[in-house]
Parts: sequence; structure tokens; C-alpha cells
Amino acid sequence: MRISRNNCLRYEKTIAPFVSLIIYSFLLSSCIAKTAEKTESKNAKIIAEEKPALDSSRFDIKRFEEKKDKYGSPNYEFVENGRNIRQLSDKPERGSPDSLKYYAEEISKKWNPFVIRKKYDYKGQLRRWSTTFRQESINKSYEYDESGKIIKITNYEEKFKHSFADIREFLLKAKGIDIYDTRQAIARRVNHRYEDPTQVYYDIYVLDKKDEKNDYRIVIFDDTLQITEYRNENKSK
Repeated sequence: MRISRNNCLRYEKTIAPFVSLIIYSFLLSSCIAKTAEKTESKNAKIIAEEKPALDSSRFDIKRFEEKKDKYGSPNYEFVENGRNIRQLSDKPERGSPDSLKYYAEEISKKWNPFVIRKKYDYKGQLRRWSTTFRQESINKSYEYDESGKIIKITNYEEKFKHSFADIREFLLKAKGIDIYDTRQAIARRVNHRYEDPTQVYYDIYVLDKKDEKNDYRIVIFDDTLQITEYRNENKSK
């Protein structure tokens, strides 16, 4: 059976719309899949940023009360897995009901400026989780309701152009000084932005291992990363 050229042309005209429709459907489904993938990735990133990696353990009230009374101290301090842990309890005011009593836990490591701070309610349930660089709040803090759901997130880095991590990297390259090691330096962040937008800086006290007379200060401005050394009182370079 022979098929004429005219029949072929009629066949192509008949099937062409269906082929185009199939190709269009395939391309559309691919675009939808990619869009969904991007949205899912974005949401996953947001969740990862907002929810810290927390241990799910509750505060051991019984253990704390026993150890505290044993040593006759309002605090209980111990070392566990290389971490220094300090636990305490308090009330907003003397005579406050037990329902307002809270427990706190501070977790740190020797020669390290970072402290994880946890606050628990009178039942021993986690209500707040935060990190400080020595005494200063950094990164984000998280507050929880009774069910363990995050109800408030506070970002302490929004007001600053550079973080302690940025300053550490910058100072390691510039001077070989590690602000994450308190044997080398003690750092703090000074914020006078409400007085002068340029007066936000990192104040770093550099320690000399051999002679404390050789200790000196380094100031690094947050906006520009301008670095200035202060040695022997008013001398700077």
C-alpha cells in the first residue's frame, strides 16, 4: 500500500496539534515541579534558621535541689562532657508564688567566650534559649509556650553589619589573633549608634602571654572594618 505525499501532509497536520499539546504539558509540569522545589527549599531554609538545634531534655529539678542542698549553695556547678554547667533557681520577687519560680542553666567551655543560656519554668519545661558572647546576647533567642512551640524570636544581629564570626575571621587574617580563645583576647561589642551611627565597634583587649604590661587594645569599626591599635595608654597606630 502506497501513501501519497498529500496523505502524509494531511496526517502531519492532524497529529501536529497533539504533539504540541504533549510537549507543552511536559514543559508546564517541569516548570511547576521546579517552582515547587524552589519554594520547598526556601521554606526549609527558613525553618532551619528559625529553629535551633535544642536538646529535648527537661530541667532535672529533683537532682538540682538535692545537689544544691548538699553543697549548701543556691547554685549547682559541675562539669559534664567537657562542658561547664551552672544551674540556679530564683523568683521575680521574694514571696512570689511557686508558679513564678524559674530555673536557669548556663553552659560554656573553658577558654571559650560563648555561653548557651536556658530558662525553664517551675515545672522544668524549657521556656527560653539563647546564646551570649560572654555577657552579650548574639544571634537569635527563642521563647516557647507551654506546648514547646516557638512564640517569639529575637534577632540581635539586625543592628550590626558584621558579627563576631566576621570579626574573628578578619582579625585572624590581619593579626593572627583568635577572639574565640579568651587566653588570646577578650572581645566585646560597643553600640553607640543612637548617638552616632559610626560609633559601633568591636573593642578587643589583646593579652600577652609573657608580660601583661604588653597587653593592648584593638578597635574595629563595624561599618568600615577600620582597625586601630592602642598601646601604652594614649599611643595608637
